[in-house]
Amino acid sequence: MSIEDKRLTSLADQLAREYDYRGIDELQQDDPTRAQEHRDAAAALLPWIDECPREERKAAFMRGYDKGRERQKARAAAEIRRLEAEVAELRQDRDPDGLRARIRDLEHALEGWDRFMTGRVRAESAQVASDWKTQAAVYLAQLVEAQRELAVLKGVQPSNAIRPTRT
Repeated sequence: MSIEDKRLTSLADQLAREYDYRGIDELQQDDPTRAQEHRDAAAALLPWIDECPREERKAAFMRGYDKGRERQKARAAAEIRRLEAEVAELRQDRDPDGLRARIRDLEHALEGWDRFMTGRVRAESAQVASDWKTQAAVYLAQLVEAQRELAVLKGVQPSNAIRPTRT
């Protein structure tokens, strides 16, 4: 008896037990036509039963594949939004930590020291300080502040560096 015949007989026996409450061999002895009906039903159902797991596996795979495609589309869209936001942020002219203002202040102090050393005096500083000693003291104070600022910038991250505000 082949495996297919064994499976067919087993299914026919199961059908006979469900519908007639006795096994296929016992039913064969009492009612051969009814036993043949169960064998015919088993022969018709067995290929369908064999095919069910394959179809279910394919359907499950396709459901998973479709969900994966949807998730990938959502991830790609989120990544594109993130990259577009990053590009927009990079295109903005911004200065979150005030670095540009600090650089301008340092350049101003350097220019002042250079003018003091070379003897060139600006008109604004002439109004503030009438003689060269007062002007030198102002430039020297700015130079000391610039040196402190440079030390802070070299030793600390820009977001942690706090520059005192001028009043």
